[in-house]
Amino acid sequence: MHTVRYRSLYLAIIGAAVTVPLGANAADMYRAPAPTTYAPPPPIVQPNTWAGFYVGINGGYGWGASDDSTRGDVNGGFGGGQIGYNFQSGNFVYGLETDLQAGRITGKSDDYASKETTDWFGTLRGRLGYAFGNTLLYGTGGFAYGGVNQKMNYADVLFSNDDTRTGWTAGAGIEYKVSGNWSLKGEYQYVDFGKEDLSGAASTIEGPETSFHTAKIGLNYRLGNSSSYEPLK
Repeated sequence: MHTVRYRSLYLAIIGAAVTVPLGANAADMYRAPAPTTYAPPPPIVQPNTWAGFYVGINGGYGWGASDDSTRGDVNGGFGGGQIGYNFQSGNFVYGLETDLQAGRITGKSDDYASKETTDWFGTLRGRLGYAFGNTLLYGTGGFAYGGVNQKMNYADVLFSNDDTRTGWTAGAGIEYKVSGNWSLKGEYQYVDFGKEDLSGAASTIEGPETSFHTAKIGLNYRLGNSSSYEPLK
């Protein structure tokens, strides 16, 4: 009797010893995985670029650049628009710009009974600059053209010329992005159309040199997304 009881107790102990590790292993096998945290990828930041097409308006003032007293005191205002395209490599910005202005830059000399008027002018220029984030410093130069009317009374004979003149221009400027694709610029240009003959009743004489300085401010709008520090949505 005691032998049977001890044998049953012994078998129960062995069964428990075997069952407990198997149950622990089964619990480990079916344990839920530890929760993981999700970190969103960093936002994509667009470069602050000056590249691409732009259009704009401007207005300014011109004044005489020649010491020729036959022109008198040359000055006057103008206004117009511009269009251009920029490329960018690192901080260097380069491209082309053309503008067209209407106004009245006039000089008059009572001593020489002469008058000169530039009613309109335009330029086609290259631009090369260096960008500091929202600021662009640049130099510019190229081809210039315009409508110039000159008159002079010499030896009681009226000499005149009313023609489209061509020449060259050079200058420099600064441009600053104020909001989104909008930028403000200030620019200086020297414009030189050279000299051209004036025709009289039976002869011609050489006219004074037509040249002037200009200072202007402008507002540009860049087409497309070209000036954002904000992440893409």
